[in-house]
Amino acid sequence: RHDSDAMANGIEIKEVQNLQTKLSSLMDELDHKVFRPSQKQVFQCSIKCTEARATTQAEFHDCLSQCSAPLQRHEAAVMSELQEFQHRVQRCVQQCQDKQATTQNQSQFERCVSDCAVFYQKELGAMRPKLLKKSWP
Repeated sequence: RHDSDAMANGIEIKEVQNLQTKLSSLMDELDHKVFRPSQKQVFQCSIKCTEARATTQAEFHDCLSQCSAPLQRHEAAVMSELQEFQHRVQRCVQQCQDKQATTQNQSQFERCVSDCAVFYQKELGAMRPKLLKKSWP
């Protein structure tokens, strides 16, 4: 999931769990507030394609593709943004692991990972309005 390597090492850091919870909550919110209404529009558009009796099979399939294209682009843009976010979190945790490899200080490592999670909770909050926009360029 989106929890980076900290959980893979068996470390259960409260702030990492909070980040996971906030990310999961945002994904649910995106699904209900953005993607499902957009999917409804795709279905409604697709119905209109089926009602156009004078079209060829190729035109029908083009119509269906045109209906779904905006949602597909939007989903891809949001997923790309979230993947980049996940990579930034992973890089932060990797830096903590690199420091821990030289110091062997577990509590310092956990504090570092916790700091990453706190920072990225704020970043996620800042990203939220953009991600919840109904349309993307």
